[in-house]
Amino acid sequence: AGLCLNCWSLQELVSRDAGNYLILVEKILGKTKEVQDRCDYDLVTPLALLFYSAVLYAPHFPPGSELLLKAARVYHGFLTWPEPYCHTCRELL
Repeated sequence: AGLCLNCWSLQELVSRDAGNYLILVEKILGKTKEVQDRCDYDLVTPLALLFYSAVLYAPHFPPGSELLLKAARVYHGFLTWPEPYCHTCRELL
């Protein structure tokens, strides 16, 4: 329930300007990279779900944006992690 409330709150904040979704996606990716570096298992799935939601709601990605390629590199690194983390990231990719 907490994750849904957090996701809804973020969506309300960023929906005021379409460019905010791209900033949100970048921030989630940065936090995900930190989680990966620290091997903080508890945050992998919530961040993957927030990323998925933010990408779905983003109205567009500018031409030439490397954001999705960067995300693929970050989440690809989780494929060597144990279950259920690798499964979550495999589904996301």
